[in-house]
Amino acid sequence: MSAPTLAGTSRSAEVRRLLAELAPAGAAAAAVSSAVLAAGPDVGLPDAVAVLEHACGVRPLLDLLHGVAHPTVGAVRAGDLPCALALFTPDATLSLTVPGVRARHGADGIVLTGRYRYGNPAASAALVLVEAADGPRLSLVRHDLPGVRTTGTDGWGWAEVAGVTVDEMLLSGPVSWDPAGPLLTAIDAYAWAYVPVAAAHAAEAVARLRRELADQAVEVLVASQYLAHELTRLDIELALLASAARFGPGLRGGGPGGIAAAAVLTACATLTHRTAQVAADFATELGVPGGPAADPAWRTAVQAPFGGRRMAEGELARRMGLLAERI
Repeated sequence: MSAPTLAGTSRSAEVRRLLAELAPAGAAAAAVSSAVLAAGPDVGLPDAVAVLEHACGVRPLLDLLHGVAHPTVGAVRAGDLPCALALFTPDATLSLTVPGVRARHGADGIVLTGRYRYGNPAASAALVLVEAADGPRLSLVRHDLPGVRTTGTDGWGWAEVAGVTVDEMLLSGPVSWDPAGPLLTAIDAYAWAYVPVAAAHAAEAVARLRRELADQAVEVLVASQYLAHELTRLDIELALLASAARFGPGLRGGGPGGIAAAAVLTACATLTHRTAQVAADFATELGVPGGPAADPAWRTAVQAPFGGRRMAEGELARRMGLLAERI
């Protein structure tokens, strides 16, 4: 079972190794998050996000598929086939509840048409939200199937499916956005696992910028109170985010489908985006090395999960009752 190459070179082998080490099949989301946190900077943010999404977002939903014993399902569950959670394709309302892919019965299986966004460059497959005649369902789609085309500026990020046929065993029954349902339960568990890791990487990026500013080679910038204040603000807000993440579902409204998970995720998406922007600004405007956070791969890694900050904001608005509800 070979993985397709994305963006020229695949990260799949490294993510398979990390899944085996940090997130063996059956590991709880909180345990996976703790293991990735403990690994620290030895695991870069893009790979950390890939591990968390596969282990905490995809695996819990595999049991909804008709063919739980299907070889592809088994490969994903075991970590041999890195998989993305493609539930976050934006529409005009930036709502999770509107699938970007349509599904219909064909002569040889389920025929998929449309496109979906996925946030894991190591992914060789994706668990996709699709619209069937009787409502939304999940479909497990391998990226090496005929008719699947991965697109985007680096050759990943979006996938187009034009009449792609998948085995009916890789389709779920109808799913809903009921707060007590498996979709939101899995998304929120993934969010609570992701936020502490993302916050820790962002805090380390800010600390790296402080060390760079302290270097006498940058001369007058060392004494800049303005730059120090900008980093201090980020430090404080990231510390508050980490504190909220430690409470997890224990926060008021922190249960599945509650406002707390969406609010904390939105704050995380906003702060990590700001951290990446500040690192890039320091590098391009001030000549201060920005460290990993100035790398485009790092910036992509904080914008890709959960569809990015706009999708996170949209989901928070939906849970607050500000958007039309779809159950």
